[in-house]
Amino acid sequence: MARLLLRNGDLVDPVSGSIRQRDIWIDNGRVIKIGLSRATRQRIVVDDGTCEEIDCEGLLVVPGLIDMHVHFRTPGQEHKESLATGSMAALAGGFTSVVCMANTKPVIDNEEKLNKLFILAENEALVNILQVAAVTSGRQGKELTEIWKLFLDGAAAFSDDGDGIQDPAILSQAIKEFVGYKKPILLHCQDNRFDTYDKRAEIHDVSLVIRCAESCNAPIHIQHVSCAESVQLIREAKARGVKVTCETAPHYMALTQRDFKRIGVNAMMNPPLRGNADRDAVIQGLVDGTIDVIATDHAPHTDKEKKSDKPPFGIIGLETAVPVVLSVLQRHLSLPEIFAKMTINPARILGLEQKGLIHEGWPADITVIDLKKRKALEAKDLQSKSQNSPWLGKRMQGWPVMTIHNGKIMMREGKIIL
Repeated sequence: MARLLLRNGDLVDPVSGSIRQRDIWIDNGRVIKIGLSRATRQRIVVDDGTCEEIDCEGLLVVPGLIDMHVHFRTPGQEHKESLATGSMAALAGGFTSVVCMANTKPVIDNEEKLNKLFILAENEALVNILQVAAVTSGRQGKELTEIWKLFLDGAAAFSDDGDGIQDPAILSQAIKEFVGYKKPILLHCQDNRFDTYDKRAEIHDVSLVIRCAESCNAPIHIQHVSCAESVQLIREAKARGVKVTCETAPHYMALTQRDFKRIGVNAMMNPPLRGNADRDAVIQGLVDGTIDVIATDHAPHTDKEKKSDKPPFGIIGLETAVPVVLSVLQRHLSLPEIFAKMTINPARILGLEQKGLIHEGWPADITVIDLKKRKALEAKDLQSKSQNSPWLGKRMQGWPVMTIHNGKIMMREGKIIL
C-alpha cells in the first residue's frame, strides 16, 4: 500500500468553512495525520525513504468528490458506459464515490440483480460504487419493490429515476415506506400529463411529493431541480420543516435554452434546459442553501444514438463538473461552500460513514484541484465511452489534477493510473 505525504496544500474543510495550508500523511489507505505546513514544530516528518512526497503548494486539497446521481449503464447497455469506463471518467473528474441509478437493463429491482451488480463492481470498479435500487418493480410505478430487504442487502437508496411515479397512491405508499429511515427516497419529479418541455411537468410533481412527505413526516430527496418554481416550492417546504433535500446539476446553473439551440442534442436532457430566470433561481437556491447538492446526472449515449431521429435525453458530466461549477459559483459562494455540495452534503443525505471530509483515521479519498489550470475539453481526452458533452472544445479553468482513492493515486494530470 502506497505511503503519501501531501505537502503545503490548501486543505478545504466543507464543515468549518475553512481553507488552511496543511500537510497530509497517508498510509495503509487512510489519513494518518493532518499537520501544519512549512517549518513549524508540528510539521509532519516522514524520513524512512518509503513515503512519496508531493508538493501541493498553490493547489486546493478537497475531500474526494461524491456524485449522488450517475448512470453507468451496467447491466445491459455497456456499449454506452461500463463500471470500468464510468469509474475512469469519475476519477478524471475528481470523484471517488458515485451513486448509480437503477434504470439499467434489466432494472435493479430485486436482491439477485443487486448482488450481481455488486460482484461486477468488485471486479471492475475503480471508485466507490453505491447502487440505487428501484422503488417499483421494473420502474413501472405499479408495485413497490421489497425495499427493506434491498436496504439490508446494501442498496444505497431507492429511485425510479428516468420516470416519475405517476399514481399518487403508489407514490404516497412509497414515501411512507421511508418514515423512520435515515436515508431518503430519491424522486424524479415529472408529471406525464404534461409534455417533457412544459415546466408544469416538474412543478406539479414537486408540489405533490412535498405534500406527501409533509403529511407523513418522511424524508425525500428531489432530483435534478431545474426551474424557478421548483426551487421556491422546496424553499417554502424547508421553512415549514418538511424533511426535503434536493440536487441540481452543473448544466442547469451554466446553460439555458439558448445554449440548446446553439449546441443541439449534446445539450438535450430531461428535465430540459430552462430560461435565464430559471438558471438565476437555481443559482440563488444554491447560494441560500435551498439546493443541497450538485450532482452531474452523468448519462452517456453513443454518437450514433444522439444523431438518430429520436435522440435520447442525457449528457455526460463527471469529467467537467469541477470547472463548470467553479465558473458559475465562485462569484457567489466560498470554495468550502461550493465543495460542501459535492462532498459532505451528499454523504450526510445518503448516510455514508467516513465520507465527505478529510479526517484522521478515515479512508484517504482526496481530490487535488488546480484553480489556475486552463484547458479545452477535447473528445480524445475523455475517459467515458461516450462523448455527449455540451462543453466539447470549450476552454475552462479549475481542473482536478490528482485523485486519490483509498490512499492510492488513481489520476494524475488527467491520466488514469491502474
